[in-house]
Amino acid sequence: MIPHDTGDDIPPDSDRSRAGWMFSVIWLVYLADPISRLFDHSRPHTATTVAVTLLLAVVFAAAYIGVNVLMRREAGLLAMDAAGDPRKFVLVGVLAVIAAVLPPTVDPEWVVLWIYVASACGVALPLGKPPSPALRGGLAATIAMGAEASSLDVNTGEWLLLLLPCLFSCFGVIAIRGMRDLIRQLREARAEVARLAATEERLRMARDLHDLAGHSLATITLKAELARKLLRVDVDRSEQQILDLEHVSREALADIREAVSGYRRATLAVEASSARTALHAAGIRPDLDPSLPARSGTLDPDAESVLAWCLREAVTNVVRHSGAHSCRIRLIDARVDGEPSLTLEVLDDGPITPDTATTAGNGLNGLRERLRAIAPDAALTAVPVHPRGYRLTATVPIRLDA
Repeated sequence: MIPHDTGDDIPPDSDRSRAGWMFSVIWLVYLADPISRLFDHSRPHTATTVAVTLLLAVVFAAAYIGVNVLMRREAGLLAMDAAGDPRKFVLVGVLAVIAAVLPPTVDPEWVVLWIYVASACGVALPLGKPPSPALRGGLAATIAMGAEASSLDVNTGEWLLLLLPCLFSCFGVIAIRGMRDLIRQLREARAEVARLAATEERLRMARDLHDLAGHSLATITLKAELARKLLRVDVDRSEQQILDLEHVSREALADIREAVSGYRRATLAVEASSARTALHAAGIRPDLDPSLPARSGTLDPDAESVLAWCLREAVTNVVRHSGAHSCRIRLIDARVDGEPSLTLEVLDDGPITPDTATTAGNGLNGLRERLRAIAPDAALTAVPVHPRGYRLTATVPIRLDA
């Protein structure tokens, strides 16, 4: 079951801005080579040219950092086709102009700036159905770099080696943005699943409380009215009505308490429904044993409750850690030492990694404590299954309620 995600794990704006600033500065180190060539005595430049070029390089770096900072602030918050902050487009334009001006006027080596322009296009322009504006912008920057390098007689081998980084820098950023959009959609799906589940529980509780208490409250009202009318006419009959009123109210209170306590106990039917929803939301095909919800309510309440908790934890681990394509959930009837038992099995087909057991083991100690609480011989196993998969089984002795 996917836990409710309110988005609290999204870093604050200041943290995302700081991360964007640091990420940008790391890649700007590649500007050191063309800048160093300004001071190459074999290719002398005037002081004015050097000063203007350095100023443009600083503006370029600031614009590139600004694009990444704005992107980090919006990361995971905007839909793929949303434009976002319009300042990003202005900064991309500044980057493109400087990348177009410096190579022909100062040094052809400055064509490397187009790699940053392609990356900025992938960062700033909207995503959507291909070819998206971000992809078209990255392709345009790559073509512009090739055309400018060719026209300036840059060594063909050198600028051809720059084409792939230019193109892949855009593709890489687009892929990262797509992943963040999927994470955003998953957060929204989790929140929606939690909201729908809470709404359904409230509606079900309202219906059941109405059925439980409606008749009792109507009876209490009628008996109270009758007792009031008889109070001056027949005290004995009035007292009997008051006694009946007390009895009905106590029964109504007991029914309500039982109903409320029932909602706090996990059941296989509820957890099976939640598991199906969670697995679908995570893109994992659920394969649920049809008898699982059907058996709910026919088992010993304590055994069913702990099996339901095991199902919840197992599905949570599958969704969070498995990377699986499908997940099979079933109930197995058997006998252990001649006594009837019931085993819940949750099996996924995810890849096995060296830390699979550690990752999937989070929370399993709590399940073992729950199992030991209902029966000393209840057992829980959680092991990888070769060549792919991870299996969790929980076995409890049961008593079928006739």
